[in-house]
Amino acid sequence: MNAGVKPPAGRPRLWHRWCLAFPFVWQAGLAPFVNDIAFRPLGMPFPMAWQMVGVVLTSVVIAWVFRRDAQLGVDAEEAEFLAATATAPGESA
Repeated sequence: MNAGVKPPAGRPRLWHRWCLAFPFVWQAGLAPFVNDIAFRPLGMPFPMAWQMVGVVLTSVVIAWVFRRDAQLGVDAEEAEFLAATATAPGESA
C-alpha cells in the first residue's frame, strides 16, 4: 500500500522499533514450545529460566531502542510536538 511513501525530509526512519516485538514473541509466542522441555538449569524448571532470560533480554532491547531513538533525535521531535499541542491551563482540549 504505502511501500513507495517516504517519510518527510528530516524525519528519521524508525525501523528499529520493530525490535520491540521481540519480547512478545519470546514470552508469548515461544512459551508452548518451552513448557515441555525437561532440562533443569541451575536446578530450576526450564520455563522459569526461560522467563528470567526473557526479562534480561527485554531490558536490553528496550534500552537499545531508547538509545537509538535518542541518537535519531526523536526526543526533540516529541518535545516539539508536545509544545505545539499543549493547551494553556484552564482551556479545554
